Amino acid sequence: MRVMAPNDAETPTDDLPPTELASLVARAKEKVQPEPDRHGPAAVKAMAAIVRDLKGMPELSVTRESGARIKLSRKNKVGHVVVEYDPKALYIEVSAGGFPSDVIEPGAPKGHRHTLHDGVWSRMDGGGDLFSEVRAGLVRLYPELAEAE
Repeated sequence: MRVMAPNDAETPTDDLPPTELASLVARAKEKVQPEPDRHGPAAVKAMAAIVRDLKGMPELSVTRESGARIKLSRKNKVGHVVVEYDPKALYIEVSAGGFPSDVIEPGAPKGHRHTLHDGVWSRMDGGGDLFSEVRAGLVRLYPELAEAE
């Protein structure tokens, strides 16, 4: 059985009057369009605030790996913290890795995802906000700061 595409008719259809289905095309073009990314500017501002506020931190290396991903690491030390925005799913993920104490369990989440609610990047599981998550990752990079906590 051959499936025909809309313009792949065996007989000419130009002389047929349009059906009520034709009006659906115009309505679909009007209603079904990709939504603009309203989270993107807020994500860029949040990531810029992280970089701004950490400026001058001793031994900190901030690497922009893409337009939506930054990596925080400490010079001559192991471990890193990654902050990444996913524009398709509209979340910012904070993950840490490379630490000697990390035990990777199959199926365990690599990081925590945050979504924008009322101007605040809150963790999806209700466990805090974006900046406290980055702070916790930095304390892992700088264990000497853990005593001051």
